[in-house]
Amino acid sequence: MTLEIRPDRDPACPGGRLLLMDGVEASHVDLADPTRIAFEYLRHLVGVIDAVFPPGDSLDALQVGGGPCTLARYLTATRRRARVRVVERDGGVVQASRDHLMLDEVPRLQVEVGDGRSAVAALPDASLDLVVIDAFVGLMAPHPLSTAQFMEEVRRVLRPGGLHAMNLIDVEPLELARAVAAGMRGAGGEVALVADPAVLEHRTSGNVLLLSSDATLPPQALGRARARDDAPWQARTGRALGRMLTGHAPLHDDVPPTHELARLAPLWGRVSQCRPDQPVR
Repeated sequence: MTLEIRPDRDPACPGGRLLLMDGVEASHVDLADPTRIAFEYLRHLVGVIDAVFPPGDSLDALQVGGGPCTLARYLTATRRRARVRVVERDGGVVQASRDHLMLDEVPRLQVEVGDGRSAVAALPDASLDLVVIDAFVGLMAPHPLSTAQFMEEVRRVLRPGGLHAMNLIDVEPLELARAVAAGMRGAGGEVALVADPAVLEHRTSGNVLLLSSDATLPPQALGRARARDDAPWQARTGRALGRMLTGHAPLHDDVPPTHELARLAPLWGRVSQCRPDQPVR
């Protein structure tokens, strides 16, 4: 895999950097303004987090699959008492972010190369406010981070009122997203599925955000805040989500996935990890 860092195309954003993997834009970070979020799905995720945990509050967070840590930079910039840990399996991305994207200068951020599921399993009960899963193998969310058993582990490490958020990519008819949502529901609490209307209506593939909490998700997290974005998304909760999940069972550790994205994955190939010693352009 080739890893490349390019300046932002917008001349009004001199601190912007794009991280490309095999020529595909994978992440964006603004070195001058960590509160500027360029990627659409991440803007919506930030809106949800800000609604559940207002900026300025303390926050203990774990993100699995951080890339150049765009979200972590935002959290520490907007919350002086935030403590954020990022577990990223790709050592090449972490090293490139240290060498070229000022990662070591981010306050109250712990970044490590490792396995996200193992990191969650090692945590004590009720030790975190926020768990974010934003990890991929190729275009697919890793199976071990998508199962009902993992959802139970996340619920165990979250404090009351904590939030479990997962970003994934899915294709029609959203079998992966429905299965993950079913697993979250089985772990207890309120669940929301948030995506672009074109994705929900099966007109295109794209990002889907899945949210779970043992507390009621505030309305501004699922409606008004998103409506202000240039690309408003829609949420499915309650009975509407229940109808979406009818006939869709959770994924399980010991059962290989058979959803549509898993069937298509071999056609796209698997994106290999970038070695820490691999040059970055």
